[in-house]
Amino acid sequence: MRRTSLAALTAAAVTGGLLLPTTAARADEPTVRYVRQFSTACSDTGPGTLAQPFCSIAPAAAIVGPGQTVEVGPGTYRERVAVTRSGTPDQPIVFRSDSTNSNALLTGPAAGITIDGQHDIMIQRFHTVDVSEAPAVDLRNSAGITIEGGNFDMADGFAAPAIRLAGVTHSTIARTRVNGQKLATGVAMDAATNGVSLTDMAIGSDTLYSSVDHSVGIRVAGAGNMIRNSFLYGFTGSAIAVEAGASDTLVVNNHIRSGAGHGIHNHSATGTAITNNTVLDRCLDGIRVDGTSADVSVQNNQLFTNGPFGQPGCEPGVASGVEIGVHGDAVSDTVIDYNYADHSSSGSQTIYAWNGVQMSLPAFRAASGQAAHDLESQDPKAATDSANSAAPGFPSTDLYGTARADDPAVPNTGAGPITYADRGATETIRSPVVRFETALDLGDSSITVDASASEPGMSPIASYRFNFGDGVYWITQDSPVATHRYAAPGLYIVAVQVIGTDGGKGAGERQVTMLHRIGTVGLLALSNRRYVAPLLPSTALRADHAALQTSDRLDLADAGNGQIALYSPAAKRYIARDITGLLGTTSTDVSVFESFTLVRNTDGTVSLRTVNGYVSTGSQGAAFLSVAATAIGTTEKFYRVNVADANRSLRALSNKLYVTADSAGSKPLTASRTSAGLTERFDLVDLGNGQVALFAGSNNRFVSADGAGAKPLIAIRATVGSWERFTIVRNTDGTVSIKAGANNRYVTALRTNPLIASGSTTGTQQRFQLR
Repeated sequence: MRRTSLAALTAAAVTGGLLLPTTAARADEPTVRYVRQFSTACSDTGPGTLAQPFCSIAPAAAIVGPGQTVEVGPGTYRERVAVTRSGTPDQPIVFRSDSTNSNALLTGPAAGITIDGQHDIMIQRFHTVDVSEAPAVDLRNSAGITIEGGNFDMADGFAAPAIRLAGVTHSTIARTRVNGQKLATGVAMDAATNGVSLTDMAIGSDTLYSSVDHSVGIRVAGAGNMIRNSFLYGFTGSAIAVEAGASDTLVVNNHIRSGAGHGIHNHSATGTAITNNTVLDRCLDGIRVDGTSADVSVQNNQLFTNGPFGQPGCEPGVASGVEIGVHGDAVSDTVIDYNYADHSSSGSQTIYAWNGVQMSLPAFRAASGQAAHDLESQDPKAATDSANSAAPGFPSTDLYGTARADDPAVPNTGAGPITYADRGATETIRSPVVRFETALDLGDSSITVDASASEPGMSPIASYRFNFGDGVYWITQDSPVATHRYAAPGLYIVAVQVIGTDGGKGAGERQVTMLHRIGTVGLLALSNRRYVAPLLPSTALRADHAALQTSDRLDLADAGNGQIALYSPAAKRYIARDITGLLGTTSTDVSVFESFTLVRNTDGTVSLRTVNGYVSTGSQGAAFLSVAATAIGTTEKFYRVNVADANRSLRALSNKLYVTADSAGSKPLTASRTSAGLTERFDLVDLGNGQVALFAGSNNRFVSADGAGAKPLIAIRATVGSWERFTIVRNTDGTVSIKAGANNRYVTALRTNPLIASGSTTGTQQRFQLR
């Protein structure tokens, strides 16, 4: 292979050179000729001063000289600007749109800019609209021309190039957009155009796929030209076509997507370096080298799903494309290496082509002796820190001007002087990733934000910033955990930032809801007389705890409009239903999925209603809690136990002994124990209207004033009826008396005899210490 020309291109790319002679700035400020369409003092026969500007551009173009600037104010100029005078390398002629307000607009079928036979001209920030009779920019037999910041919109179906260069040398077109429906050619550079740089371009069609046969984004036919840092899309031919006769072309750092033709097509051109481009979703080949092409290098490119994958514009029956194809005489000396390809979503392994035959990467290696370091992968990380920085035309910066950076989390597997450069048009600069959890405490209206799971980017995390959304400014600290107390209930946006030592930043936010707590309860399922409990660390809920434990406690919170939210202090989350109806402790925000209506049933139970139905425990309470019923039955009923009334004991004032449901509740209650254990524990179930039920811990049944109060109290009932209802009466001495709903008499403890509802007053034998 011939290496001299490619080495020169490499040097130009690394240094950011545009293969243009430089011009020295003038020490004095050049004379400015002003064009102001909307000025009441404008005149095309005047001096072109700011006080009396020209009304149109042509009079200024006729008199402007080296070192002078034509500044064009905002407006719509229906003219074609012909630049007939030249500048010098040190004193170019400048035409610029005054962008302090808006850009000058050249509009109409014949509008645009023509430069023929001139040199050292700079055109800045001009726009065209609806051009249909000639190229928007027509450069001929000229040198030292710079076009930058333009926006050239062509009329629908325009057949000529939007920008045409014929016999142009040592010139630059930069930061310019070309667009048009059914555009035949974006930029055309003929065989006599040499040393031209196209950089930071955006060229495409308003519709992604042009209907013009063999339309092309950029055509190159001359020598020593460069296409760099540009975006191209659409076109039924190639996005970039390096054609027969072209030589020493550099195609680097371009992003090409979506179109019916090839991405980059090198046809019978020599000395082309196709380096660090990203090409995706083309109907045909991502990169194709064919004909009599010679001395071509294809390295460090990223290629994704090129070939027909059902994209619009990929016609049925069109031959399928590959990621890289080499054909004809080009097989003799084309270099293919360090490319990254992802074609596997098609289910096909024929991601390469060699001399007319599509094949897998291993087969391509065997047939060509090339692609030793190419990667076929669906993991974009494989392209990180793995490029060949010695490849012809290798750029020291990426598409966005970002310098090459070493990712410490990725091994350096590249080649050349920079072993950590990335493949493709963009260098991956990993910023920190924010990952944080929020935990609420309704008791003190506080929130704890824990960003410990955040991931560093290319450098270690230096600091964490928190904003709790209530008007308090950002808090910056070294620790990833921060706690904050809200002054009032409400909806708040919590934002977290993670900042690396290199200044890289990651950010995230989420909404949280702080509600007013109105009580803390346990929910005892009627279906199996078990408490609802979160299955920590799982989020699911099931009624399977015989006693009310700390983890089972649920805060009732006022969600407004007569609704409540259920909050688990143990999980630090609200209970929410998912799209399947299952309940879990998953949310720190309250919406319709976390809102319930508490329904008080006539039997003293409660039910929880949502917009989709009632909360159910499932058959015999064995299933996970879910919103599964449209009506209230046994599995949709719960007894409410205030936490303060759970696990209580009763000590008879008459004999200072504790009441027990002995023998697993099979015997009547007696005040006969000197200490309180499980059989002496009772939960006071809130039945509403001031009534309670006594739920015995010994057998998970309800205490009954049996025989309408004529028989001793005994814990034998599975549900609450009239005999299981009691009223707790608070006495002035701090004791309580228990009045049976069965006969309106007070429970009496006579020595160690069975308790019975027989007292008509609250004497010593009818008094208990509630502990």
